[in-house]
This record gives sequence, structure tokens and C-alpha cells, in this order.
Amino acid sequence: MKLLGEKITRLGIYFFYDKDGIVDDFITYFLRDLRKNLNRLIIVCNGILTEDGKGRLEEFTKEIIVRENKGLDVWAYKTAMDYVGWANLETYDEVMLVNSTIMGPIYPFSEMFLDMDKRDVDFWGITKYGKDESFKLKYSSYEYIPEHIQSHFMVFRKTLITSKEFQTYWNELPPINSYDESVGI
Repeated sequence: MKLLGEKITRLGIYFFYDKDGIVDDFITYFLRDLRKNLNRLIIVCNGILTEDGKGRLEEFTKEIIVRENKGLDVWAYKTAMDYVGWANLETYDEVMLVNSTIMGPIYPFSEMFLDMDKRDVDFWGITKYGKDESFKLKYSSYEYIPEHIQSHFMVFRKTLITSKEFQTYWNELPPINSYDESVGI
């Protein structure tokens, strides 16, 4: 990470889905504070987006990608990363993947980022899913859902973004057609 006091460069990729394409107030509340902590924001909408919704999102970025509702949040993230390209992704200290199923903040995001900036980690997230042996996975080396950081809010540092393994994972990610595949792959 950078030395204390040096500015972290951060790209945010925000996945949005609403079956009617409506951008509710909780979305703009979330993005208003999050945007203060980003150098660049890309919003990916799976499905439809109303004109009013597009206008509300344009308050935060002009980079809005509307795509077919396929592949869940994982393929929305992949779409944005492909749009940016690895050469540009590698210029950021952090690449953040966030989706519209999470609400907040209760406290300013800046507090969380300042705390996490001090930690020597390759990636981090804010919600953890505990091991769930009651849900059997078909598309995984696990028979159940293992403990994992959930995909609603993940942050990857440059050490991971520039790694061959991370790039290969995203480049070779197969199409995702179900929750089971999304969690299991």
C-alpha cells in the first residue's frame, strides 16, 4: 500500500438491478457517499433502466453500461472490467466491486476506507457468509457453501489486480446461470 498520507486511487464498479429499472432513493444515498471515495465510478445495469433512473445515476458518473440481465452480479462486474481493460485496471491501487443489494452507509464510507488503508491485505470485503452445509452446491469443489466474503462489497488491491491468477480467473470465467454457479465457481 501507499505510505500514510498518500492518496489511494480507487475504481468503483457498481452493479445495479431493478426489475422495473427504477433507481430508488436508497441507491442515490449510497452512491452519494461512496462516490466521494472513488477516482472513477462505472455503473453496470442488468436489464432495463428508466430515463429517470438513468438521470439519477448520471449524478455520479456518465459511465453507465446497460446490458442484458444475464450472469448475475459476477458478469456485470466482468463486463465493466472488460470495458476498462487490464492495462487500465492495473493503474488503480484498488478496484471495488459493489452491488445494489447492500444499503447504507450509517457512518461515512471514508471512515472505513481510512481504516482499511492501514491494513496490509490483498483484498477485503464488508460482509461475510458463514459456512452453510444445508445448501448443497452442484458446481463446486465444495459440497456446501463455504465461508466467504460476499460479492456485494469486495475491494481488490493492486497486488491482486496485477496477478496472473486473478486476471486468468476473470478472463476465463464461464457464463454464470444460477446462484449455485455464482457461489460455487
